[in-house]
Amino acid sequence: MYSSNTDIVFRRLNPNDTLKSFDCANPDLNDFFINDAQNYAKELLAVTYVIESSNDTIAFFCVSNDLICTDDSDNATWRKIRKEIPHSKHRGDYPAVKIGRLGVSNKYKQQGYGRMIIDYVKTTFIDNNRTGCRFITVDAYGEAIPFYIKNGFKFLLKEDQLKKKDSTDTYLMYFDLSSLL
Repeated sequence: MYSSNTDIVFRRLNPNDTLKSFDCANPDLNDFFINDAQNYAKELLAVTYVIESSNDTIAFFCVSNDLICTDDSDNATWRKIRKEIPHSKHRGDYPAVKIGRLGVSNKYKQQGYGRMIIDYVKTTFIDNNRTGCRFITVDAYGEAIPFYIKNGFKFLLKEDQLKKKDSTDTYLMYFDLSSLL
C-alpha cells in the first residue's frame, strides 16, 4: 500500500485465505476479523482488505455500500449536507460507502496505518467511483472518535457530538468526498 517495505502487502481478503495473527485489543474487531470477515465476503455483504507482513496482519478494514438519509441525522446537520448539494439534486438520501470495521494490530499502532487506510478509501472513491458515492460513513467506537475527527469526519447527530463517549458504543459519522474535489 503506502510502504516502501517489500515485506508489507496490501490486498483484498479472499474467502478461503488463511488468516495471519491479529490482535487490536478490541474484542469486537478481533472477532469480526477472525470469524466473520470471510463469511461477509462469501455472502457479498462486505469486502475486507488487509495489510500484512510476512508473519502478521498489520491492519484490516472492510467496506460496503451505505447511504445517509434524513432519518440518520438531525435537521441542522441534514441542512448543512443539503446546502453543499445543488438544489436540483436534493433528495432524502445520498449514496455512501461504509467503513464497517477498521482495526490496527497493537504491534503497529501509532505508525500511520489507520490514516493510510482512510486516505486509501477517500482516494479510491474519488478516483475510481464506479457506482456514484458522495460520502464515507463509519460507526465509530467512542475511543476512535478523535482519530476520525482528525481525518475530517463529522457526526451525523449533534447529540452524539455532545455525549460523553463510551468506548463500547458506536457513533455515526460521515465524510463528504466532494470536499476533496
